[in-house]
Amino acid sequence: MEDSKKLALVEAVLFATNDPLTIEDIRKITKLRTETIENLIKVLKKRYDRPEYGIFLSDTAGYKLSVKQEFSTSVSNLAKADMSKGLLRVLSVIACHEPVKQADIVRIIGNRTYDYTKTLQEMGFITFEKKGSTKILKTTAQFEQYFGTRKEEIKNLYKKMQEDKPAKKIEEPKS
Repeated sequence: MEDSKKLALVEAVLFATNDPLTIEDIRKITKLRTETIENLIKVLKKRYDRPEYGIFLSDTAGYKLSVKQEFSTSVSNLAKADMSKGLLRVLSVIACHEPVKQADIVRIIGNRTYDYTKTLQEMGFITFEKKGSTKILKTTAQFEQYFGTRKEEIKNLYKKMQEDKPAKKIEEPKS
């Protein structure tokens, strides 16, 4: 296979995936050598770092083509919603208050929280650490990559929104 076809194949794989892929994942799909894939990734990264492209090669928890932050608001309504409102609600509470006790979220949202957090963990958006009879929940790098934003940005936006109206505060777990 000629080099331009190999590049196009890797690009198509990275465009089609919903989840970030490792070099090994790409190798299994394309049957290309690891060294070849690494070189092609460098070419794609350099290509999409240029300002005339609306996408970039994300390398958080693997590789995937994603919309650049400056355009994400304009195209967000085109993305297929694959999460229920309940999942999004629990995920937003975790993102705004992390690290957060699962028990605190249960008090706010109810027992469905247990199902939601299990699903969010399976999707790779959150991790947990067992602490006593509860879990301490945090978002993952995959969460940041999928939503195209950093945890700190979400927390800062939430704090700014709360300055205008008082809200019930969730306690942060003591270490």
